[in-house]
Amino acid sequence: MTTSLPQPPRPVAERTKHPFLTYDMIHEIPDAIEKTIENSSAQVESISQHLKNKQCFYFTGCGTAFFSAMLGSNILSMTGDNALNFECVQALELGNHYPITKGSAIFGVSHSGITKTTLDAMQAVKARDGYAVGITHFPDRPISKVADETLVVGNGPDKSRCHTKCYPAGALPLTIMGIKFLEQRRAAQRDRLDRIQAELANLPQSAKKVLASTEPAMKELAKKTGKRTVYFTGTGGSYSNALEAALKIMETSYFPAQGFETEQLLHGPWCSLDDKSLVFVMASESRTYARSLDCIKAAIRLGSTVVPLVYEGDRDIKALSRNTIELPRIDEQLAPYLSIIPLYFFAYYMSVQLGNNPDYLHYLTPAYWDARTIIFPPGTH
Repeated sequence: MTTSLPQPPRPVAERTKHPFLTYDMIHEIPDAIEKTIENSSAQVESISQHLKNKQCFYFTGCGTAFFSAMLGSNILSMTGDNALNFECVQALELGNHYPITKGSAIFGVSHSGITKTTLDAMQAVKARDGYAVGITHFPDRPISKVADETLVVGNGPDKSRCHTKCYPAGALPLTIMGIKFLEQRRAAQRDRLDRIQAELANLPQSAKKVLASTEPAMKELAKKTGKRTVYFTGTGGSYSNALEAALKIMETSYFPAQGFETEQLLHGPWCSLDDKSLVFVMASESRTYARSLDCIKAAIRLGSTVVPLVYEGDRDIKALSRNTIELPRIDEQLAPYLSIIPLYFFAYYMSVQLGNNPDYLHYLTPAYWDARTIIFPPGTH
């Protein structure tokens, strides 16, 4: 006979005005990046030795953790090894509906380390003679019992239930591990990998620069925008940012927002754009830059307010929109670690502008807390 855990009490707000905990967590992103690089590098080296002969890799998680898995796994898109197969699959699908390759490896990301759906997916891969790596922000959680190896990342848990700093911290060890795989297999250009590693060392400083340079503009944009339809688009690693940023609007401002891969927006959803639409376009990927430019021009033609995110020195896109946000030049594999910062600031200030508390995902409202206990019984998330 199993004993169910007691339901936790509905949370009480720790802070009731700006700056909320979410604001503090956004400002901790540079330190979370720095600590993750410092603490995970040696362990990543060990894990990569266990995995050097693996040919199939799964990356999984739920919610923000899944988007971390997407971002971190994207580094393997650089591979020139046709035998290397990697897939990012949502945990519920991977654990229940997916044909899992025998002897593969799985990387499961869970901020709490107890997300049942993610742990079930990891178990499903292990049942097929797989090797499991867990990524979490807490030591000694259930994920460590499931995983063959667990990485505890970041600079401490995210104090807000609207997780922000744990998104880049959860993705970063996957990027570092991916670099190791590509080096081991000589599956990517060595000079580019060396450049990415050099830029990785400076990533915390670049993040600090972006924090300072983009917060005022995002605060002002949120103040002027009000409640309207919000779209986020990107390609490559920036696609996960589009999904994550839309999630943050829904979690903190409680109205629908949508994240799209850029081409997907241009195949149908663009018909819903109008003068009440706000469209963020991440344009740091060189091979899809022209398509991002098409998206920006079309949205402007339809009267939408467009916020492009580009590298410093960009002229073509910057000439089109006064709302352009410039980011330090960095390899496009690392650019999403910077472009997520202004998107988080926008989501945060939208929430504050609407009179919400972004720290609790609507949990301060009894009906929503009751709904949460249906979705996540105690001990499952």
